Amino acid sequence: MKTKIVAISILILSIFGATPALATFGIQTKTSHCVAGATPDTACSPGAVLTTDANIVCVSGYTKKVRDVTTATKKKVFKEYGLAWSTRSNYEVDHIISLELGGSNDISNLFPESYTISNGARVKDTLENYLHSQVCSGAISLTGAQKAISGDWTVAYQNWKNPKSAAKTVQTKSTQTTMPSTDPAVKKSTSGICHARGTRYYASTTHFTSYTTVQACLDSRGRLPLN
Repeated sequence: MKTKIVAISILILSIFGATPALATFGIQTKTSHCVAGATPDTACSPGAVLTTDANIVCVSGYTKKVRDVTTATKKKVFKEYGLAWSTRSNYEVDHIISLELGGSNDISNLFPESYTISNGARVKDTLENYLHSQVCSGAISLTGAQKAISGDWTVAYQNWKNPKSAAKTVQTKSTQTTMPSTDPAVKKSTSGICHARGTRYYASTTHFTSYTTVQACLDSRGRLPLN
């Protein structure tokens, strides 16, 4: 399976005129008794990427050219998570790191994501689309987006949907003036966790390094909080 995917990826990347940049976020250490939820069981589904080149994923039609998940593979995912195939209408066999963010079709990057829970497949889709637009606009790096979506994506989603702006904007009839806040937009704790303003532990983090964006904090080897 991995050999086939590598061969396909090299072919596709050559079509787009770039050298392949293959990487993996982890190796499966468990293939049964996996636990399904809003986020994947990382022992079964650690995530994997096909490319880290934003120039490739931002080409229109890219995902259609690389999408290759067979029914047999989907059934294997269901089996690993102990789910009956007959319940498949309630789930999407989802890419942990989506194809539009450079994700791989390898089974290590797939998990059964429910349509029926509050933080389910349809919610994650909106985050994937947002991160893709941010990558292609140059606002964030592709590797940063991959890191955000492969961890607890629900945290990344909340940081996107409920941000506390690092500045207050005053709108006038003819001009727009930005007034910086006295507090940093993001605090990186001594343990390396990036706390955006307005999130749970921001106020209680008193020893920190300041950053203007979550992405800058992540790029400094920081990480998002687990909850």
